[in-house]
Amino acid sequence: MAGDPLCDAFRLELQAVLDAATPPITWEIVDTDNDADAPPDASTPYIQLRFEGGQEALAYWGSPGSNWWREDGQVFVDFLVPLGDGREEAERHSRTVREAFRDRRFNTSLESGSVEIRIETVSPLFGGQGVEGGLRVKTIAFGYRIYNVG
Repeated sequence: MAGDPLCDAFRLELQAVLDAATPPITWEIVDTDNDADAPPDASTPYIQLRFEGGQEALAYWGSPGSNWWREDGQVFVDFLVPLGDGREEAERHSRTVREAFRDRRFNTSLESGSVEIRIETVSPLFGGQGVEGGLRVKTIAFGYRIYNVG
């Protein structure tokens, strides 16, 4: 991984959730926003991360010139399955991921120092009508906030 540290942290955390599921969820994570992953063909289900922006605000901590910024954003997790197959599995996997990320906290390091990423909100499954390249798309979203910890 050589992308943005925040995006890489989300990818690692999602992989940990997939590996810890019972049974483990073995779908490949394709992070098209941050690396050169090529999506599999339309016969293979996979998971895609999308980072759709957010907002940043000055957090008035520290001495002048040393203030930190607070970031709020959203991450979308798409579950893509071949048309006509895999809907139930995508729905089960999305429920597993949603429940694992609800109120989850994990850490990473940014240029400004160590941060804690807190999942503030988790959306219900949506997007059942989406079709992309012969695949049906089911989506969940996480609202996150970054807290500076040092």
